Amino acid sequence: MVVGVEVRGRWPPGCWDEAHGQPFTALLVSRDRDAADHLAEGVRYRRLSLELAAPSGDLPIVAEISRVGDYAMVTIVPREADADEISAEKMAEHRLEEIGVLVSGIAHDFNNVLSAILGNAELLGEELEELTDDRELLDAAADIRTAADRSRELIAQMLGYGAKARRGARGRVDLTAMTQEMARLLRVSTPQDILFTYSLDAEVPLVEGDASQLRQVVMNLIVNAADAIGDDVGTVTMRSGTMYADRAVIEAGLAGPDAREGDYVFVEVEDTGCGIDAPTLARIFDPFFTTKKTGRGLGLAGVRAIVAEHGGVLLVSSTPGLGTVFRVLLPVSEHQRDAKGAEASAGAADIAGLRVLVVDDEAIIRRVVARILSSRGADVVSAADGHEALEILSEDAATTIQCVVLNVSMPFISGIDVAAEINATRPELPVLLISGYSATDIERRAADLSIAGIIQKPFSAAGLLAAVVASLPEN
Repeated sequence: MVVGVEVRGRWPPGCWDEAHGQPFTALLVSRDRDAADHLAEGVRYRRLSLELAAPSGDLPIVAEISRVGDYAMVTIVPREADADEISAEKMAEHRLEEIGVLVSGIAHDFNNVLSAILGNAELLGEELEELTDDRELLDAAADIRTAADRSRELIAQMLGYGAKARRGARGRVDLTAMTQEMARLLRVSTPQDILFTYSLDAEVPLVEGDASQLRQVVMNLIVNAADAIGDDVGTVTMRSGTMYADRAVIEAGLAGPDAREGDYVFVEVEDTGCGIDAPTLARIFDPFFTTKKTGRGLGLAGVRAIVAEHGGVLLVSSTPGLGTVFRVLLPVSEHQRDAKGAEASAGAADIAGLRVLVVDDEAIIRRVVARILSSRGADVVSAADGHEALEILSEDAATTIQCVVLNVSMPFISGIDVAAEINATRPELPVLLISGYSATDIERRAADLSIAGIIQKPFSAAGLLAAVVASLPEN
């Protein structure tokens, strides 16, 4: 049933009064999908855009539908002269929201598998280094780790295609090193007639950001540059450096609301390809827009969202027939500390004798976490669910457990509820949450709790060890 109809714009008086109390299906312009497909049974709240028609007229409109229980609240946006553009924009926005929900669930399951692969491959590589000098065997173990890392980046890229860039764990990133890494990985998949050249500043300051998302940005720009050249002979040039961006520079590009005048690190990708004409250039960042025969046109839309979410600026210039230049500006980090070096030193720290409770309903994840921690001398106790974890803690009369690594999504009792109980009964005990979902969502759900950190799947051995060490009181 439709309630709470709000009309934005000028419509004949009373035109929508009759909508109150009408069945939702009676207002649908298109009957190719049942209303139940749009507002699935059991969904308590959902927002999307559809075309509805007035009960006493045939003027189609764009409506934002919010469902709570059995009721639908409709916000009307009139179809004016530019209604097609409004409709397309709204539809694309909400399609992206739905894609984000879908891929987050897929990513969670993939991340569980990748955590086991990556963690065990790292441990296997360490053991092999001590047992053999067979280069082929050592390279095979390294290739497993590389494949898992690349799969992790693919999952991160999928998550970046939602309506909003999802913020993962942030750290300090060296954009020059990242550009070199991505160019090396992509070189093997680009035609040999395309020459990669570099003008990279090895001394650029670090930037603050989600490394997986920023890799996605660099990867998209390099891939698009190679695609623009196609089968022709051409050059892709990658540059990095620093610059001061004033208000004129920021306004000349695509920038998020947090972009401010100041010092920026830039990464620039230039190609000698076909170039982009003005009408196409105006649309290349639109969701679902593409000039490729294959693909979905989400790459540059994702790049724009990530750059804006990082407080950066995106500049583009192109001349048809001559080529295109994309430049990404990201603000210099206020804390000039090498995050990778810090992680490595933390991962190498001595945790011998540390008693850690590992809680995860996935046996393969429990085992890989236990192996990583045990390999550094920790004493690991495992629990298969939240109830078992709380029983172990209640019997830990001597309070020998010094850290808890706790999965968020578990049956019977969630990791969030277990963490709340630990906060109430053992407030001094550090709790690390581990999850394959977005860190932003976990931070929101755990906002009222005292949490020592969030470990996102798939995690590396160094990342896990660094999080455990950082959670300890003396750190």
